[in-house]
Amino acid sequence: MKETISVLLIEDDPDYTLLMNLYINEACGEHIKFDMQCAVSLAQGLDLLARREFDIILLDLMLPDSQGLDTLSALRCRAPGTPIVVLTNLALENTGISAIGAGAQDFLIKSKVDQEQLRRAIGYALERSRLYGQMEGLASSAPDGIVIVDAARMVRYANPAALALLGRAMEDVQGREFEHPLPDGGASGLTLPGPDGVTTVELRQSAIQWRGAPARLITLRDITQLRKFEQIKAEIAERRRLDKLKDNLLSTVSHELRTPLSIIKMAVGSIRDRLVGPLTSDQVKMIQTADRNISRLTRILGNFLDLSRLESGNACVDLQPLDPGELIREITDDLRMTYKAKHVLLLVEAAQGLPWVRADRDMITQVLGNLLDNALRYARERVQVRAKPAEGGVVISVIDDGRGIPEGMAADLFDKFIQLDRPKGGAGYKGTGLGLAICREIMSLNGGSIWAENVKGWGAGFHISLPASAPAAAAAAGGQRAQST
Repeated sequence: MKETISVLLIEDDPDYTLLMNLYINEACGEHIKFDMQCAVSLAQGLDLLARREFDIILLDLMLPDSQGLDTLSALRCRAPGTPIVVLTNLALENTGISAIGAGAQDFLIKSKVDQEQLRRAIGYALERSRLYGQMEGLASSAPDGIVIVDAARMVRYANPAALALLGRAMEDVQGREFEHPLPDGGASGLTLPGPDGVTTVELRQSAIQWRGAPARLITLRDITQLRKFEQIKAEIAERRRLDKLKDNLLSTVSHELRTPLSIIKMAVGSIRDRLVGPLTSDQVKMIQTADRNISRLTRILGNFLDLSRLESGNACVDLQPLDPGELIREITDDLRMTYKAKHVLLLVEAAQGLPWVRADRDMITQVLGNLLDNALRYARERVQVRAKPAEGGVVISVIDDGRGIPEGMAADLFDKFIQLDRPKGGAGYKGTGLGLAICREIMSLNGGSIWAENVKGWGAGFHISLPASAPAAAAAAGGQRAQST
């Protein structure tokens, strides 16, 4: 089956029209058939284009109602996607080359046309148009804005992304001067109104050839989110810098206060123990108040120093295999009298045969002691310590029966200086908000993790996971293989 190519010839010379009809019929071959319609003026040609589509247009530049390249421009506007071959005798090749620069796919000198030239010109024009279509299709689908301006800064092409960024329709920009300044080199910033406020655009340009003439390729990239991201990064960096300054200040102050505080504590202790003479009852009360607050200040300084040491990376971690069940028993036995005095029941629920873990014993004792101290502070009647095997190790939980963690605060509890806004069991308690931050640093150094949640039927639950020691992990893997066989 032959491929039919529809041709529109716009030519006012009847003799040349007959000649072109002859050539077009002779140009038909075994696989291609040309179907040609004729118009004697630009207006008649535009009328035919309005009523049907053509594959290609053969255009004489000198018509009764239009002359020169203005004829081509008018036709290009009406049929922008249809390839055009110009027929001319005007200044011979110079006019044809100018026509290609203005948007024609090819040109033929009327006095030299024959059927072979006509067939070849039509074939070349169709192929060039297809290639142009592919390139414009790529540009149209590009996420960045693409604008092409000629040497006079007149817009010749703009893709949908560019039109969206500029907030313009194609008819508002094509054929008009590009309204924004162009960078001399590199990139420049451009601020445009957007649907959600201000849009920040990065504008770049480079020299190209467009339809045979010098032009500039302008790319527009929306960097609004990138700028916001960079601003957030800068804010985070500044916050970290201020945090580091604050931590350094706290560490320095804590170290400097430690020695005079020790001297004050010794002096108050000597007075309390009546080593410097007898005391009245009022003096005893005042000394006891001073002693309590010195102890509290000592604990605060100790927390600052602990956190500074852990965050500096200078903490010495002694990772050794240890029995978590035994460690829990030792800690809870030491605390039972304290819980009894507070009228809070301390319960332990540890699974049998817990695998050994690899951790620093003193550090994990400090973590569990801190969690139990917090639980005692918020508990009403009961605190429970649970321990059970977990994938790759052991999970130890400390749960109280208080009111639980306020909604949305669980993720923030382990930040520095954060305290729970819960009714406290110990009246007048005032902490630093560093205890859980210290616990998080310790668990990180021990290869474990810590998290918090509300436990159904109880209150707040704090959980730590510890990795199994190598022999325990190997034994557990061996047991799983034995069960599978």
